[in-house]
Amino acid sequence: MITLEQITQALSQALRESACNYVSEQMALCPQDVGQRLYDDPIVKIGSADDELWEELKAPEAIGHLFRTPKEWMAQAKCVVSYFAPFSDYVVEGNCADAVDVGNGWLYARVEGQQMLTEINHFLERWFESQGVKALSPYASDQFRYVFEAGSCDQIEDKSLSYTSNWSERHVAYVCGMGTFGLSKGLITERGVAGRFGSVIVDACLPITPRSYSDIYEYCTMCGACMRCPGGAITLESGKSHIACSSYVNKMRELYAPRFGCGKCQVKVPCQRGIPKK
Repeated sequence: MITLEQITQALSQALRESACNYVSEQMALCPQDVGQRLYDDPIVKIGSADDELWEELKAPEAIGHLFRTPKEWMAQAKCVVSYFAPFSDYVVEGNCADAVDVGNGWLYARVEGQQMLTEINHFLERWFESQGVKALSPYASDQFRYVFEAGSCDQIEDKSLSYTSNWSERHVAYVCGMGTFGLSKGLITERGVAGRFGSVIVDACLPITPRSYSDIYEYCTMCGACMRCPGGAITLESGKSHIACSSYVNKMRELYAPRFGCGKCQVKVPCQRGIPKK
């Protein structure tokens, strides 16, 4: 059986060796950024494709009916491998410097860094296949669908849907035992909330990660620190407004084009680098 350690080692090596995980001269906004690393070594967790929570994600209060379970993506699915790639200190600390201005590292990690993680998903597909295991990354496939505002995606028939997708890396990570959601709707892991997620579905039986929580917000203290959101998208009463967040991020797209980002709810908060103490 392939072990969790083997997967983690392969993924860590791929991230360390990827030139795309470091700021190049071509992408650098200033000379001091060249060579800085975007992502640290990842955490890996494994969930069962038969977990009953997959169907629960189709509920309107979760992701919605657009979501496809692992076995709807791959009929022979046995497990789902989820990983969390924490942002480096360079990325996180750079975004702590100002309450509104977005740090250069955060901009790189949000755009070029996300493109790299898509390639890392394909790397995982190839790595598993080299071990004789069929693997599929829904997010990196041509079947992935995401809709922001209602009616904005031509490939989705139901024009009433908004802010949903047929595969959500954060929700997948939750099912796989990675962590629980916070007030900002970020997922709080043992390495905190500042980072990004990826996953692959496999047709092999792997060691399942036990979930150490039972409540979807178990790790969040509801301290309200993430309400520092400059777009006013987070409140204790209503949680996070996807509409307000998206509207603000669109302004950041205009300001920082061709990049964008914000991430102020993931820095200078108790869950930035770990699970906060109650």
